[in-house]
Amino acid sequence: MTCRIAVFYASMGFGHKTAAEALCEWCHALFPASATMCRDVLDYVPKLMRGSIVSCYNAMMSKTPWMWDRMYKNTEAASGRHPVSMLWNDLHKSMSKTWMKHLFAEMDRLKPQAVFSTHYLGMSALLDKWEHEIPIYFVGTDYLSHSLQRDPRFSGWFVGSEEAARQHRADAVPTSEHSVKNFGIPISRDYLVPPTRSEARRMLQVDEARRMATVIGGGVGASVLDDVAGSLIDLPDWKIAIICRDNKRAFERLRDKYFPFRHITVTDSVPNVADYYAASDVVVMNPNGVQMAEASTAGAAMLLLDPLPGAERDNCDYALERGAARKIYENRRVGELLGELMGQKDELSAMKFRARRLSRPNAAMDILTWAMDKPEKRES
Repeated sequence: MTCRIAVFYASMGFGHKTAAEALCEWCHALFPASATMCRDVLDYVPKLMRGSIVSCYNAMMSKTPWMWDRMYKNTEAASGRHPVSMLWNDLHKSMSKTWMKHLFAEMDRLKPQAVFSTHYLGMSALLDKWEHEIPIYFVGTDYLSHSLQRDPRFSGWFVGSEEAARQHRADAVPTSEHSVKNFGIPISRDYLVPPTRSEARRMLQVDEARRMATVIGGGVGASVLDDVAGSLIDLPDWKIAIICRDNKRAFERLRDKYFPFRHITVTDSVPNVADYYAASDVVVMNPNGVQMAEASTAGAAMLLLDPLPGAERDNCDYALERGAARKIYENRRVGELLGELMGQKDELSAMKFRARRLSRPNAAMDILTWAMDKPEKRES
């Protein structure tokens, strides 16, 4: 079967790009003759404006999270009918028409059979132009949804949980029983068959009897990782792996500082994150939906760093309610928390079991298979 798809994301945060790339990866695996286009919508924004958007987003998240919290809640309030949400929708629609017209030629050349987006930014222009010609789907990268993602003009939505599906039903999304599919958060094929603990430890050359914790830094600032690492210095019997995950500033800052401590290793991006999830007794991370979906495939016990307002806080609450994680309230005492958790073997095993119940490594495959199937089969 020939398959042509276009996938869009916005490089704000960690998960949107990762999920978009996972969809393309699975597409080529499922349909070898496929043609894919994976684009960052911010590439179509003028450089000066792009820099301003990303800088404002990062500054708000790190310096004034209360402001982001207020924006997030106001745009979600009453499912998009709050004045702030309506103003943002009008502004976004106007800006999208200006930015996204530059990719129309690429779309015309590819002639995609379906379009997928893991971020709402810029999608207004695509929906205006191709709503009635090409199926355009929104793919969630968190366990809950937001009203900005629930534009009724989308052909359908792929969500990360039944809770997100309920949000759509509360909005009375048309034909929601067919257009809202709870398939999970798309992740790479690397997580389809996770390694066993023994296999992963053999790959990483970590002794079976040694305790191990992995700290994942996708979306986490350098100061947070520094606080966490500092709390782990006094655990020389542990193996501590800190993966900064494309956070170059954090990597450069921490690499030299913790070099003298042999039990702590600091790396940038690694190709085998799945091995670290499987090998670890505990994984410390921020509540990023994609990272949590990845870690759950290995049944990793998750300690969640102080979540940012909005989607991270929702993800954290989702995992806590299901007993799959614990929240870290003080980053400088992570080492102490690890010691307590390792002394609670039954609780640790239960957390791993519950985390595995969140796992849906086939999400991207299910999304593509359903979307590329014939319309008449979707109704069944």
